[in-house]
Amino acid sequence: MSLYQKYRPQTFSDVSGHSDNILMLENIIKKSEAGEKIPHAYIFSGTHGIGKTTMARIFARDLKTDASDIYELDAASTSKKIEDMRELIESVHTLPILSKYKVYILDEAHMLTKDSSNAFLKTLEEPPAHVIFILCTTDPEKILNTVRSRCNIIKLISPTQEEIISRLEYICKQENIKEKSDALKLIAKNSNSSYRDSITNLEKVIHSFDGVITLESVEKLFGKTNHENYIEIINLLSENIENKKIGEIIKWVSQNYKDFSYNVFLEIIREGIVSSVTNVGGVAAAKDSENFYNFKNLLYFLEKENLYKNTQDKFSALMAIFGNFK
Repeated sequence: MSLYQKYRPQTFSDVSGHSDNILMLENIIKKSEAGEKIPHAYIFSGTHGIGKTTMARIFARDLKTDASDIYELDAASTSKKIEDMRELIESVHTLPILSKYKVYILDEAHMLTKDSSNAFLKTLEEPPAHVIFILCTTDPEKILNTVRSRCNIIKLISPTQEEIISRLEYICKQENIKEKSDALKLIAKNSNSSYRDSITNLEKVIHSFDGVITLESVEKLFGKTNHENYIEIINLLSENIENKKIGEIIKWVSQNYKDFSYNVFLEIIREGIVSSVTNVGGVAAAKDSENFYNFKNLLYFLEKENLYKNTQDKFSALMAIFGNFK
């Protein structure tokens, strides 16, 4: 069993972060236990590997739904065909076997075809009282507006680096593995703000270096984080505000996009903001671009994070993001 599966949360108390969303879901569970009517459809949205399906499963179980009445489907495969959706629609009308509810968890819900979504819509408008739908997606904007409008939106925020490191420390403690904090920090930086990716990367280091987790072992596996490259693009972006150095930005992206980590890029901006406020920190190499480090710029790049992560063509994504930066 992989570490990710072994340490996948089984209760809300095991979940790292998402406290506001958990409180909301727990209140819904209390209403159900009191015999009150609860919403029948939800969208759990957020970047990959942050716990959407895990929280959907916990929510279903906490509604006292037996495993025989929980159905998981993958919209990227089984539910893309209209025939598959019609089969699902027909099945919702049968009563649960051992539970109050039948819960349908639909992964990658944004991958539903338009025909499938339209077929699903009527059931969503007039659902049987015993059915609950949970749509999990990394891209809620691709779900039909008419479907989204009938769902409660549960938006899961990407974890901070500190939250990821804390989870890795917990796992290392449980596994009796000694680790160095700087090593876990580098693992977190290479994990795209994803709990799943970070735990998978931790396991790679454990297996590759016989459980020795040091900065050196992590660097051997993932390579050093070359901050100078990121400082270079930050300098270019800062100059681009005044001088429109688009040509140099295109050249930089052409040379570096394959090794680019959006997560590291955001972390450097955050460190720059902290450094500019406290006069403490490690962004001296970008001192000429100190005006770049502000919340307005950070917000711009945070808003573009999903565009980068969900686009296969990273070169075009970076060109669109950097080229439109002002």
